[in-house]
Amino acid sequence: MIRLLWLDYLATLRERKTWLCAAMLAYALVAIPVVLARPPEHVRAAMAAWFGDAGPFQTFMYVWIDLTMNKVIAFVPVVLASGVVLRERDTGVLPLLASKPLSIPRYFALRALSACAVMVTLHAATQLAGAVYFTARVPGFRPGPFLGAMSLHAFAALFATALSAAIAAWVKHRGASALIGFGALGGLVGLSLIGFYQPAWRAITLANPITLGALGLGSLDRLGPAVLCPPMLALAALTALAIAVGAAGVRRMEA
Repeated sequence: MIRLLWLDYLATLRERKTWLCAAMLAYALVAIPVVLARPPEHVRAAMAAWFGDAGPFQTFMYVWIDLTMNKVIAFVPVVLASGVVLRERDTGVLPLLASKPLSIPRYFALRALSACAVMVTLHAATQLAGAVYFTARVPGFRPGPFLGAMSLHAFAALFATALSAAIAAWVKHRGASALIGFGALGGLVGLSLIGFYQPAWRAITLANPITLGALGLGSLDRLGPAVLCPPMLALAALTALAIAVGAAGVRRMEA
């Protein structure tokens, strides 16, 4: 199982869709200092309301998470995971896999975990490159809090990928699963920072997994295990639950 997972991970890394996602992340990495210099009006208003006279690093982190990485996890996980198992079914390989000792639910779990691993690889590579690049380009940049906050955000990306795979398992049509995945993740991303704008809604928005991934944004001066570990554990549990739900969905393909 681990050997198959490793081979599938390597194969997914070599696919064109993965390179397309990597190119998109690289473009965002290079472009964000330009966006930061002249942020859109609604972003400027939100930053003024929330941060007030906060320093440039807090402003940068808001722009990086809201305008870049949250948008990434509304798109890239769908590209990576919305076809999990469906491609094998459409090409006629799935009945052959079903005759092997590796059951279809276990095969789905393997493919979903592989897509999650690729997503985390892309996310981590982007943040590590950003820690170097932004140090030279962003005034007041702090690599430690940046990497701490974005390590939590990586767990949100992990969940988003597992959710996209689970949607594919239940919808069973690649085009429809991609559209539903974009819609679901787009909605979660769009609502993820409402608790920061409207503190009265903060407790409610904690039910949103993407909000959990952005919690580091409000604690940049005191990031540590007490702040990061609870949402990380919650997101890891939600990721496992999403994969389990997807595995239950593909069981119907065996019938």
